[in-house]
Amino acid sequence: MTNNNGKGNSWTVRIMALLVACALWLYVMNEQNPFTTRTFSVPLTKENLVSDMVVNDLPKEVKLKVSGPRSQVAAISENALQAYVDFKGAEKGLGSYTVQGKTPIGEIIEINPSVLQLTLDTLGERVLEIEPRIVGVPNSGVTVGKMDLSPTKVTIKGASERIAEVGKVVVLVDISNKDKNFSDEAAVVAINKDGREMYDIKVEPSKVDVSVEVLKQLATKEFPIVADLSGKLPAGLMVDKIIVNPDVVKLTAEPHLLGKLSVIKTAPVVLDKLTEDVELKMPLNIPDKVLAETHNVLVEVKLKKAE
Repeated sequence: MTNNNGKGNSWTVRIMALLVACALWLYVMNEQNPFTTRTFSVPLTKENLVSDMVVNDLPKEVKLKVSGPRSQVAAISENALQAYVDFKGAEKGLGSYTVQGKTPIGEIIEINPSVLQLTLDTLGERVLEIEPRIVGVPNSGVTVGKMDLSPTKVTIKGASERIAEVGKVVVLVDISNKDKNFSDEAAVVAINKDGREMYDIKVEPSKVDVSVEVLKQLATKEFPIVADLSGKLPAGLMVDKIIVNPDVVKLTAEPHLLGKLSVIKTAPVVLDKLTEDVELKMPLNIPDKVLAETHNVLVEVKLKKAE
C-alpha cells in the first residue's frame, strides 16, 4: 500500500508540474508574443469561371484581416495571401458571391467586402475601325497633315451587353510641342456613345503605330492685282483706262508671308511702242513660297489723245 501510494503521488506531482509548465509557457508566450491582427490589401482573383463567361465590376482587391501570434503575423507577406471568388456552377445574370481567403499563417478573421453582387455575362467581341483623335497643341505655325495608323482596325472583347454599348474606338495622338514629322506608339481606347472611356473593355492590340505628317500652317487670302506700267507712251497719247481681268488673285502661304503683301503686280507692261488699244496676257509677279490660283491675267490698255 505504501509503495502504491508513493507511485501515485509521484505521477500526481509529475502531472501537476506539466500543467504548471504549460501554464507558464502560455503566460510567457502571451506576454512576449501576444496575439495581434493585421490588415492586408490582396488582389481578388476568379476561380472556376468558364472560358466563355465574363464578370462585370469585379473589384481589383479586397481587405483581409489576419489574426495570430505577433511574430507570425509580422512575417506574413501579401504575396502569400489569397482572395478569390469561386464561380463553379455560376450562371449568367446577377447573383451574390462570397469572397474567400487563404493564409499560410494565422487565421483570417475578416474579409471586406465579404459578399459581392456580381453580374455574369457571355463573352462577346467586335472588330472596329480606329478613329484618330488629336490631343495637345503643336508648336506655333504648324498643323497636322496626313496621319497613318498601323493597324487600322482592332478587336474589342468583353461582356456582350457592354460590347453593344461601345460607340467607337479611338487612338489618342499627342502632338504637344511637335514641329516636324514623327512616329509614335499610341494607346487605343473604347468609348461609349456618351464619350466615356470603357475600362472593362479589352482592346487587341491595345497600342498601334502612328505616323504623323506635320505641315507648315498655311493661310489663304485674296489680293488686288495692279498692272505694272513701264516706259512712256509716244507723244500725243495718254492712258485712258487700265482693265485687269481678273482683278484679284487668291494666294496661299504661311501667315507671315501673306502679311507682307498688299497688292500683286503684273509683269511690266511696256508703253513705249503702244499706238492703239491693246489686250495683253501678262504673268503675275508671285513671291517665292506662295501658291496662287492663277498665274496670268489679261491686261487691257485703252489709250486716248493727249489734251
